[in-house]
Amino acid sequence: MNKNNNSLLFVSGIVLGAVIGGAMGILFAPATGEETRKELSKKGQKALKNVKKKAKEVGDKIEPALENVKKELSEKIEEVKEGFEAGIKSVNKK
Repeated sequence: MNKNNNSLLFVSGIVLGAVIGGAMGILFAPATGEETRKELSKKGQKALKNVKKKAKEVGDKIEPALENVKKELSEKIEEVKEGFEAGIKSVNKK
């Protein structure tokens, strides 16, 4: 789970960096409003693309772990069912 937290922090850092970079660009840009809006749109699209890419990478890393948890949980449920059924059979024999 620690890797998941690190990945989330990394993606959050990318988003925060994009927001701060965009704000700094607006404050210090010697461009017209129209040019600034176009540039912000372009940077926003690039930041969104990067966030989607990192989110996919995180998802790809998390998916095998989730599959493993599902498998283990299914096995434990099956063990409990078998134990329960064995208990019922034992009680019915008495």
